[in-house]
Amino acid sequence: MSARNLKSWVAIAEIISAVAVVLSLIYVGLEIRRTTVESDADIQAELLTYTHQRRILAIESDDLSHILIKGYGDVNSLTAEELLRFQYYVDLHFVAWERAYMATQAGVFSEELYDGWKDWFVSVAKRDPDFVWPMVRDSQSWPESFVREVDESLVSLN
Repeated sequence: MSARNLKSWVAIAEIISAVAVVLSLIYVGLEIRRTTVESDADIQAELLTYTHQRRILAIESDDLSHILIKGYGDVNSLTAEELLRFQYYVDLHFVAWERAYMATQAGVFSEELYDGWKDWFVSVAKRDPDFVWPMVRDSQSWPESFVREVDESLVSLN
């Protein structure tokens, strides 16, 4: 084989290699996009489960409904058992908010979707009496960045 023929084959191989690299990068980009869309969908499904769970609890439990009415009216009127159930119920809202926030911070939930959910979380929290967030905030070891996020989002409440 002549040197000229060999150079031609080398050039063809380099072109094929370059095309293969470009196709691989396109494939990786498409897979990343697909994974991001799936991740967003999974997290949204989880958040919907939290919100659905709260509704079902309130609808299907007469005694919980009574506790919620009593607790939102005057939390100090609750017995220790009622206060615990009230606390767990209101915690669910902030647990879902924390999940969305932390997933966004980790880069597995898009900022755009989080902003929509955050608007909803804030609108629900603003309907709660002023004592609810401080009670929930002090009940768990929430990540400090999440506490700041909620405090700043609810600053207009105070």
